[in-house]
Amino acid sequence: MKKKQDLVEIIAKQQEVTKKEANKIIDAFTNGVREILANKESISLAGFGKFVTEHKEEAQRVLGFTGELVTIPAHYVYKAKLSKAIVK
Repeated sequence: MKKKQDLVEIIAKQQEVTKKEANKIIDAFTNGVREILANKESISLAGFGKFVTEHKEEAQRVLGFTGELVTIPAHYVYKAKLSKAIVK
C-alpha cells in the first residue's frame, strides 16, 4: 500500500514543485474536503469521485445476539465514491 509520501513524490514530479510544496497541495485538498463535509455539504469532483454527507434519522434496531430493541440516534454519515473513470 502506498502512503502519503508516495503521493507527495508523484505530485512534486508532475507539477515540478518541491516535495514541501506538494505536501501543502495535498494538505490543502484534504482540509478543503474535510471542511465541506464538516459543513454537512457534499462535493463532486468530475473524473475523480464524490464525497457525500448524508443525514440518517433516528431508527430502532434489534440486536441480533440479544433480541434487545435499541434506538440509534439521528446522525450524519460520510461516504466516498470513486468515479468509474478512475477505477478503469
